[in-house]
Formats: sequence, C-alpha cells, structure tokens
Amino acid sequence: MTYSPTDVRDALVTTEAREVSPHALGVGLRTHPLRFDNHNAYDVLPRVAEEFLVASRNTRHDRETQLSVAHYFTDLVTIALAQATRSPLNGAERAQLPESALADVSLAQVIASRRSTHDFSSIPLTFESLANVLRYGDSETIEVQAQLESGDEAALRLRTAPSAGGLFPVEIWVAARNVTGLKQGIYRYLPDADALEIWAGEQELTRLLASCADVAGNDLAGTCGAVLLFVASPWRSMRKYGPRGLRFVLHETGSIAQNIHLTATALGLGSLDYSSFFDDETHQALGIDGVYRAVAHMVLLGARR
Repeated sequence: MTYSPTDVRDALVTTEAREVSPHALGVGLRTHPLRFDNHNAYDVLPRVAEEFLVASRNTRHDRETQLSVAHYFTDLVTIALAQATRSPLNGAERAQLPESALADVSLAQVIASRRSTHDFSSIPLTFESLANVLRYGDSETIEVQAQLESGDEAALRLRTAPSAGGLFPVEIWVAARNVTGLKQGIYRYLPDADALEIWAGEQELTRLLASCADVAGNDLAGTCGAVLLFVASPWRSMRKYGPRGLRFVLHETGSIAQNIHLTATALGLGSLDYSSFFDDETHQALGIDGVYRAVAHMVLLGARR
C-alpha cells in the first residue's frame, strides 16, 4: 500500500494534536509539555536529560570511580595539574589586560541590585571594564604548594571560581563586538597570563553573532558590547569523575557566571544569561567540535540603556 503526501500530512497532524496517551510513541511531533507533563505515562519516550541525571548518580560501591579519583592524588598527576593551567606560547596574538579597579561597593548591595539586562546601549564597553569582569570572573588569585610523596612540592594556582578537583574544564572566551581598545574578534581569556589570546577575526565573529537567536524580537547578542562564552572541555572532569564530571562542569559554569554578573553590577554594567544560540552553528563559527570542546553557556555584557 502506498500513501500520498496528503495522507502523510494528515497522519502527522492528527498524531501531533492527539491528547496524551500511553501510545505517544506514535506522535510525530512531540512538544516539551507532551514529554514532561505526565511523566508516569511516558517512561517509554526518550528522556535524555533525565537519563543523564540517572547515569551521573554517585553510588557507594562504584569501584571504578574510586580508583579513578585516587589516581589523581599521585605525584605524577599532581605535577601534571600544576602545569595544565599554564597557557602554551603558540604564536597567537595576545592583548594584555589593562589595569582596572572595582568600585567600593558592598557585596550585599551588589547582590540586592543585580538584575538581568534586556536593553543594551550602543555605548562601547571599555576594555578596563571587561578586564575587571574577567579578573573577578575566573582569574588566578593565589598559589598554594601541594606536598608530594617524594617530599617535593608542586605549585597549584587557584581561581576566583571553584572547580572540582582543580581541573578547570571551563574557559571564558570573549566575542568582542563593541569594546574600546580591542579589535573586533573572538578571544580566549588566559588567567595565568592575565591576557586575551586572539582565536578568530571579524568574519568568525559575524558568523557567531548570526548563530544567536533574537529574544522576543530583540537582537540582544548583536547590540551588547561583548558576548562571553563558557567553552567547556568536559573530558577534563569526566576522566576523573566519569559521567558525574559533567555535573561539575555545569557547577563551575554557574559559579563563573555568578561572579561575572555581580562584577558587572558593581561596575554599573548590564549582563544577561543567554542560551538562545544554535549550538551547531555556534561551534562551526568557533571551529570547535561541540563534544570535546563545547559552548556550555553565554553571558551578554554591555552598557545599560
């Protein structure tokens, strides 16, 4: 038996509009409410997010994870971690961050006054303000000495945001659209060097901004001074913690983002958590694979209107 295009269309429309039922696998188009409103009836549907929660659970007798974590306390790995946060000199152009100072304002006041900004001004973001945000967001603040079994020491550098196991799988990248003293382009923030390293130029920046969707009809990414990208390498955490390591990547992303929002508020800037980007297009613009290195989140930063 063959079906005409009209028959197929009618079948899809009928199943898409159908009420929730135990036979929802027949639905061609499943909206999120259909997937989640009545979870008891729909355990047969693909539930990727919930499967991640189950797969990343910590269990008491998980010997594989115990051995993996223990390995990270050996001298060899400790020495490797001491070197891992140092940015290699690969010949890429760097821009040293300018000196900056944060306003003398109380933490309580900043927390109470933090608000999401949905209307950015065309006034450029200053390089000094961006430097402040990056430094308080995730810069290196102290060096501690880790004792080795051999009796020697290894210097570990700690940052403003916590990172599970000191693995630091999350980097801040800056898509500079309208920043005084900084050429348009995409940069990696290097905490150890207190600098920005050029990653891509204006053409890739244009593609990146095009991968960001309008929100309520507003081109937010195209009007802010800079887009801060949280580029994660989940394997750095998952090699030690398994699937649960991805939870720690998300924890770290949130910690850095909170630092950024509070710093922006203290500086009188606007900031906004932003996830309305099309992942594949974003990764293509950046030239990364989206798995071993992927954009986990974005924050828009700029002057308030």
